[in-house]
Amino acid sequence: MEKHNERIALLAGLLAAFWLGADAVLARVTHLQVLPALCVYGAVALVVALVVFVRERLARRAAEEKREAALAERERVSGSIFEAETAPELFTVARTREQFERFIVPAVAPVLAVGLAAAAWWLRRQLAGPAAPPAHRLLVLAALGGQAFAFFLLSRYLLGWGRLLRGPGIALGVACVASLVAGAATLAGEMGYPWGDRLAAMVLLVFLAGLAAENVLNFIGELYRPRRGEPCRSYESRLGGLLTEPGAWARSVAGALDYQFGFKVSETWLFRFLEGALLPLVTFQIIALYLLSCLVFLGPEERGILERFGRPVAQLESGFHLKAPWPFAIVRRFPAQRVLSFRIGQPAPRGASPAVIQWNVPHALGEDQFLVAAPRVGDGSVPVNLVAFNVPVEYQITNVLAFAYHSADPGRLLEQIAYRSLTLEAATHDLFEIMGDGQSRIAAALRQRIQTEADRRQLGVRILFVGLQGVHPPTQVAEAFQSVIGALEQKEAAILTARAAAGKTVTLAGAESARAVQEAEAYRTQRTEISAAEAKRFLIQAATAEKSPRVFRTSLYLDTLARALADTRKFIVPAAVAHEVYQLNFEEKLRPELFDLGPAVGKK
Repeated sequence: MEKHNERIALLAGLLAAFWLGADAVLARVTHLQVLPALCVYGAVALVVALVVFVRERLARRAAEEKREAALAERERVSGSIFEAETAPELFTVARTREQFERFIVPAVAPVLAVGLAAAAWWLRRQLAGPAAPPAHRLLVLAALGGQAFAFFLLSRYLLGWGRLLRGPGIALGVACVASLVAGAATLAGEMGYPWGDRLAAMVLLVFLAGLAAENVLNFIGELYRPRRGEPCRSYESRLGGLLTEPGAWARSVAGALDYQFGFKVSETWLFRFLEGALLPLVTFQIIALYLLSCLVFLGPEERGILERFGRPVAQLESGFHLKAPWPFAIVRRFPAQRVLSFRIGQPAPRGASPAVIQWNVPHALGEDQFLVAAPRVGDGSVPVNLVAFNVPVEYQITNVLAFAYHSADPGRLLEQIAYRSLTLEAATHDLFEIMGDGQSRIAAALRQRIQTEADRRQLGVRILFVGLQGVHPPTQVAEAFQSVIGALEQKEAAILTARAAAGKTVTLAGAESARAVQEAEAYRTQRTEISAAEAKRFLIQAATAEKSPRVFRTSLYLDTLARALADTRKFIVPAAVAHEVYQLNFEEKLRPELFDLGPAVGKK
C-alpha cells in the first residue's frame, strides 16, 4: 500500500501540533481568553490525526507483511517437498493491527469525551475568575489568520481524499472555524469591543461540551452497531462534519426525506433545484446582512463620530447616513442631546422611594460618608463630623470629540470628579450650614467646582444641575440628633403655651378692669340720679306738705305702714260686729303656690 494516506495524516498531526504550541505560547503572552479554548480544538485534531496515522501505517505494514508471507510460501512450495512445516508467528503486524482496531480505536471516543469534558470544566473556571488585560492583539490576529488558512486547505484536501482521512479532516475543519471565531473576537477587541473575547470563549466552550456529548453517543452507538466489515470511526464528529462540509446538510436532509417518503425524493427536480439554489441564497443573505452595516440611523438625541480604520473623519448629526461596511468604518454613537445623570453619595434607588425616611433608617445600601468641618473645637470633641449626601448630577455633552477621545471612560471620570469635588466642598463647611439654609449656595459652588475640573480635563460636558438633597447624619448618631430636635420642639411648645397663657391672662385682666370701671361708673350714675330724684321728691313733698299738711302726713303714714306690713300676715275685722269669736290657725302652708290657684283677693 502506498504511503500517501499515512504521510498526509502525519502532516495533519504535525500541523496541528505546531499550531497547538503556537496558540499555547500566544495565550500565555497575550492573556486572551479565547486562545486556551482554541488550544483544545488543536489538541483534538492532533489526537485524531495520530490515531489515523497509526491505523494507516499498521494497515500498510500488514499488507506488506501479507505480501511477503505469500511470496515466502510460494518459494517454500517450489523447494523440497521434504521440508518441515513452519509454525505460525505470534507477534505479527497483522495481529498488532487487529488488537489496535479492536481495543484502541473504539476507546478513542470515550477518551476524547472525558478530555473534552475536563477541558470545558477547566475553561469554565478560568472564565469565572478575573482576567488580565489582553495585549498584542494584532499579532494574534495575524497568527490566527495564517492558522485558519492552513487548517482550511489541509481540511478540504483530507475530506476529498480517503474515507479514513475524514476524521482528521473534520477535526482540522472545526479547528479552522474556531480560529475564525477567535480571530473575529480579537478584531472586535482591537476595535473597542473587549467583551468579544469572553463571548467567543463561551461559544467555543459550549461547542466543546457538545463535542464531548457527541463522542459519548458515538461510543454507545458503536457498541450496538452491526459489524459489516466497515472500520470503526467513533472519533469522527458528525457535528463537525455538518459545520465544515456544507454539502453534508443537504445529504442528511435528502436521506431523511427518502426514508420518510419511501422513494428517492433527493432525485426529483424540485429537490435538485433547491439544493442548487440553497448555497446562492444563503450567500446572498449573508452578503445582504453584511451590507446592512453600511446604513447608519442616528436618533434625534444622538450624535455620531465616523471612524475609518480607527481614525475619526467626520461628525454625524441625527438622521440617515451611509458609510463603508464594517470593519473598515464604524460609527460611535453619543446621546449629545439627552440630559444624562448620575448620583454620588449613594446608589440610585430601585423603584419608588418612600415619601419620608427617618434619619435612623438607612436610606440606601452602600451610603458614603463625607467629612465636614466642625464650627468650634471644645474639650473632648473632634474638629470634624460625618454626613451622608444624596447628590444627583445632571449634565449634557457639548463637545462630542472631546468626550469620545480625551478619556477612555468619560462618564466614570466625571463621576469621580464629582466625588472629589463633593469631598473638598464638604470639608469647607460645617454640619449645620450644610443641613441648614446654606444648601442652595453650597450646591451652586459644588456645580461650579465640578464644571471647572471637567473643563480642565477637556471632557466636553456642561453641568446642568447639582442637587444637594437627602443630607443626613450617619444612622448611628441619628438618635442624638432626634433628641436635640425633640428638645427644640418641646422648647417651642413651652414658649407657645406660655404665650397663650399670657394672652389669656392679659385679656381676662383687661376685661375685669373694664367691668370694674363700668360698674363704678354705673354706681356713680345711680347714686347721682337717685340723690337728684330724692332731692326733687323732697321738694315736691315739701310743697305738698305746705298745701295740705294733714293729708300729707296721713298719706305718708299709710305709705310707711304699707311698707312696714308688706310681709306680715294681717287680719281684717269689721268694726260693727257685736260678738266676735276669734279662731286663729297658726299652721304654716307647705306649698301655698300649689293651693292658692284662685284669683287674688283684694285687700282692704
